[in-house]
Amino acid sequence: MPELRGIQATPEVKEEWKIAYEHYVRAPGDRFDKKKDRTDRINYVAEKMNLTRKQAKRRVRNFEAWQRNMKKGLVARE
Repeated sequence: MPELRGIQATPEVKEEWKIAYEHYVRAPGDRFDKKKDRTDRINYVAEKMNLTRKQAKRRVRNFEAWQRNMKKGLVARE
C-alpha cells in the first residue's frame, strides 16, 4: 500500500519512534560485533522506555523505515 505510507502512523506514534531512536543512538554497544551491538542497543531502549524487547525493536525499525521512505520521497516530510 504505497499510497498510505506515512499516513497510517499518528504524530504521537512518530514522536515515540524518534525518542526510541535517540535512545538507540546514545546506547552503549559492542563496536566489534555488529549483531551484539544492535542487540545491546535495543535492550537499552527497552530498559529506558519500559518496553519489552520486541516493542523496542519494532519502534527502532519503524523509525529507520520511515527515514528511508522520506529519503526516497515516498513519504512527505513533516
